[in-house]
Amino acid sequence: MKALVLTAPGRFSYEDRPEPVCGEQDVKVRVEAVCVCGSDVSAILGRNALFIYPRVLGHEVAGTVTEVGPAVRGVQKGDRVALMPCISCGHCRACRKGKTNCCESLRLYGVKEDGGMQEILCAPEKNWLKLPAGMEARTAAMIEPLTIGAHAVGRLSFGEGDRVLVIGAGPIGMSCAVNAAARGAQVLLADTNETRCAFCRSRFPFGTVNVLEDQYRQKLEAFTEGEMFDAVIDTTAAPASMNHAWEYLCQGGELLFVGIHNKDLTWNDFSFHMKEPALFTTRNSTRTDYEKVLSLIGDGLIDPDRFITHVTPFEKAADELPLWVRPETGVYKGVITF
Repeated sequence: MKALVLTAPGRFSYEDRPEPVCGEQDVKVRVEAVCVCGSDVSAILGRNALFIYPRVLGHEVAGTVTEVGPAVRGVQKGDRVALMPCISCGHCRACRKGKTNCCESLRLYGVKEDGGMQEILCAPEKNWLKLPAGMEARTAAMIEPLTIGAHAVGRLSFGEGDRVLVIGAGPIGMSCAVNAAARGAQVLLADTNETRCAFCRSRFPFGTVNVLEDQYRQKLEAFTEGEMFDAVIDTTAAPASMNHAWEYLCQGGELLFVGIHNKDLTWNDFSFHMKEPALFTTRNSTRTDYEKVLSLIGDGLIDPDRFITHVTPFEKAADELPLWVRPETGVYKGVITF
């Protein structure tokens, strides 16, 4: 089989590899589509501190089962599935409490283990989600990033009609936005890139505001009738944004950080404390989030295809991927098809 290996930042190579052996609890899948994630982009650019070269990228994966191990009971040959890429230990305290997304020794397909940019991927049954009949492969590959938003908004308690500000209008920010809207929230997107704001307005039913505008805060106040937001979700991983995100909360609001960085955050405790806000972080997702997203797609409340802007076949991916990471190419969400 063919595998596309990221051998060093910006350098790809196709390799011939033997098909993996299907173990007792494993499911072997013929890969049909892989979406490209922001963490993949960081790895290609050499900016992903968690990434180990050489590696096969791809953790947003969908395909068809070709073989199952003798202990597998939940899927069978011919079923269509999507990868749940978190590899949890199953026995640490977090795992025992059902929080497999923050396992103490968590690994991820496509980051610490070879991922889906290969013709065949074999993984334990627990890492595969059975798909409904008729779902397109590229649609199914979008489920994983949508579960990141589902898990994020699941941390918060806002309800029907509440106002939610999502800072950062990339695919993960939009994942948070569509999941929040599916719960009945009034959503506003904020970003520093006007081109991205215009794209989001063209594809999704949300208003946008440019963070760099002189009237930024006034527009936030106008959207909320002066009361500010019940929840603020910051997906930027930028301290300049995260240090101020709490300022846009109403009294008693909730702040959620999705993006991660390795510097300190600093704000005035008195001003922060007087709002009595709740502060949350979020990491990855769980099977429950996958099932939730499947339900929302089935009910027509989320359309994964609205995210996708670029598609290329696996045979051309080595040439296309280095181009897709360039901002001028306008890639919002790209898909490799097999």
